[in-house]
Amino acid sequence: MRFFNFVITLFLLTTALNLNAQAQQQDSIVLEKIIGQSKKLSDQHPSEKVYVHFDKPYYSVGDTIWFKAYLTMETNMPSLLSKIVYVDVINSRDSLVQSIKLPVVNSVASGNVPIVPSNYQQGNYYIKAYTLWMMNDAEDYFFNKTIPIGEAVNKQLITQFSYKTTQTEKSQTIDALVQFKDKDGVVQANKAVTWKVLSNFDIINKGKGTTDQNGFLRVKIDAKKNEPITNGELLTEITLGPDDMAPSRFKIQPSQSDYDFQFFPEGGELISGIATRIGFKALNSTGLGADLKGTVTDNQGNSMTTFTSSHLGMGSFYLNSEKGKTYKANISFKDGVVKSYDLPKSLPSGVAIQVANT
Repeated sequence: MRFFNFVITLFLLTTALNLNAQAQQQDSIVLEKIIGQSKKLSDQHPSEKVYVHFDKPYYSVGDTIWFKAYLTMETNMPSLLSKIVYVDVINSRDSLVQSIKLPVVNSVASGNVPIVPSNYQQGNYYIKAYTLWMMNDAEDYFFNKTIPIGEAVNKQLITQFSYKTTQTEKSQTIDALVQFKDKDGVVQANKAVTWKVLSNFDIINKGKGTTDQNGFLRVKIDAKKNEPITNGELLTEITLGPDDMAPSRFKIQPSQSDYDFQFFPEGGELISGIATRIGFKALNSTGLGADLKGTVTDNQGNSMTTFTSSHLGMGSFYLNSEKGKTYKANISFKDGVVKSYDLPKSLPSGVAIQVANT
C-alpha cells in the first residue's frame, strides 16, 4: 500500500513538472513573440523624446531663460531623426506667448527666452518642447514643465508707487502716482515713460508720459465699463538714456470690499425747508463698521456739508433740503475707495420729529 501511494505521488509530481515546463515554454514563446513584434514596430516607427534642461528653476520678469534640449530615442540613445525642435511658452490661461524653432546639432539644441515685461508678468508659465516627428504620437509624450516667473527686479531704479481708486456704480477710475529715482536716489526728472495697464491678462489702457521735476509720473486709469479692476498691474518703461530702457511693474489691487451704506433721516423722512438730522451707517463686506469721511452735494454740484464717521462706521449730519433739488453723499473710505450714494428724496410737506438730548 505504501509502495502504491509512493508511485501515485511520483506520477503526479512528474506530471506537474512536465505541465509546468510546457507552460514555461509556451510563456517563453509568447514573450519572445511580443518582444519580436515590439522590436519590429519600433524599427518601423521609432519613437523620439525631448528633455529640456534649464539654467535655473525659477525666473523674474526681465531675466532670460537659457536652456538646452536633448533628443533621444526610446532606448535613451541620441536621436538623429529630427533636425528641428520646437519650444512653446504658454501662460496660465493656456494662451501661446512665444514659440521658438531651434536647429538640432548632434541631438542637442540650445536656446533662450527673454522674459520681456511687454509679454510676461508674474505667474506660472508652461514650457512645451517637441519635434515634428513626435507629433505623429499623442502630446502625452511631449516635454512639459512649469516655470514660475516672479516680479521684475530692477537694480537701476528706486521707485515709489501709490494709487487712489474712485468707484461709483457705473465706473471705476484709478489715479496712480509713480516716482522714479536712480540707484543713488537721484530723481529722474523730465524722462519719457511708456506705460500700459493689464487686467486679467488683457491690456485695458496704455499711453506715454513724462516725469515732472520731482521724478513723478501720474497715470489716470479708466476701467472698462462693468469690468472694474480687482487684480491688475501697471507696467512702465522709462528712458534713462540712449538705448537704455528700464522696466518696472506695479500691482494694482483696489479694495474688493462691497460696502453697504444706509441713511436714517430723523423722523423717517426728509422735509423740504426743514433742517433734518440724518444718521448713517456703513458696513464692509465682512459686516464690520467702515470708517469714512464725505461731503454732501446737490444736483448742481454745490457742497452742502461735510461729515465723518464717529464710531464703527456710524455718524450723522444736518441737511436743510430744498424743494426740487436732489442730493448725494460722496464718500471716501479708509482703504481709499471712493463711492457716491443718493440721499432719499425730500418731501414737499410732512411732519418732522427731532429729539434733543439735554
